[in-house]
Amino acid sequence: MPQNDRLDPTGDIKLTDKQLTESPEMQEVAEEVIEMHKIELGPAEIGYLLVYPNISKQKAAKCIKANREVKHYSGNDYLIEISGDLWDMLDGDTKKMLLYHQLLHIDPVFKAKNQEWKMKLRKPDFSDFYEINDKFGNEWYKTIQATVSSLYDLDPRQEGKVSV
Repeated sequence: MPQNDRLDPTGDIKLTDKQLTESPEMQEVAEEVIEMHKIELGPAEIGYLLVYPNISKQKAAKCIKANREVKHYSGNDYLIEISGDLWDMLDGDTKKMLLYHQLLHIDPVFKAKNQEWKMKLRKPDFSDFYEINDKFGNEWYKTIQATVSSLYDLDPRQEGKVSV
């Protein structure tokens, strides 16, 4: 049988060196935050993942809406990912604030017409995000930026670009 060049696995194949780990600790902290701040999530199921060593050097955390395949295989409507090296370095209060911020991205909306839930994401211009700043200030955010900066030896300009 002739060799098919398109299926020949020669050359460099780049595999990601990122490791995803489910985090029961993150889930426990999130449940505490949800209860403390009375966050309404309807029937939304959330997966909590640590990404080692990081999501990227300038992205500390993210909340994503699961696509239908992820929903099918995991049962999760949303995934909250946090850079593992960062999570391991943060104090308890900063972890709570980081998760509070990520949980506010989750926006399940009940559509009365179809009698079903539509899973959406909020942008950080939502008024509750401003409420975090008014109530708690932004020290937690500066702590995250400084921690990421020290972990990856970022210069001040790069540190200012670290986002959650």
